[in-house]
Amino acid sequence: MDSNDFAKPKSSYRKLYVFQKAEAIYDMTYYFLQGHIAKSDRTYDQMLQAARSGKQNIVEGRTDAASSAEMEIKLFCVARGSLHELLNDYEDYMRTRKISIWDNSNPRYPRLLTTCKEHNDTGYYTSLIPKMGDEEYCNLMLTLIHQTISMLDKMIDKIKTDFLKNGGIKEQMYRARINSRNRQ
Repeated sequence: MDSNDFAKPKSSYRKLYVFQKAEAIYDMTYYFLQGHIAKSDRTYDQMLQAARSGKQNIVEGRTDAASSAEMEIKLFCVARGSLHELLNDYEDYMRTRKISIWDNSNPRYPRLLTTCKEHNDTGYYTSLIPKMGDEEYCNLMLTLIHQTISMLDKMIDKIKTDFLKNGGIKEQMYRARINSRNRQ
């Protein structure tokens, strides 16, 4: 790392696949709630806020990343926690309505897994909404959420590795100042 590369913004959160998936999860949850959970039900707000928190904490974490690896990790962990909460809400919905959760033994699961790996944008998923019943929709959501959580785990590990290699903002600023003095 060049000594003057500290405090430079990372790439836009919009370019992150993890953000794109989180945005799709939020939008799909919004559409799901419209037809499945009464607005007066506390679950409605809980699910919508968990989906929103998953997305928004990725935004805030990436935005704060230039000045604080610690804050980026904390916010990505909050996003991950919110997505786990949302995952559990979908599982509760499925369990209480006796909707099957697909695993490797379900012949449709491998195709669903591949579809979710290959697509990140909301537009793709929202175009599927009219074609899906509750079982397909909920299993799609579980798969997207699991993949997004996994992506967040990998990003957190990458941030930790980068921190160990390059240090935090204070260390980088100190090195830059010392290097600048040595060049004079």
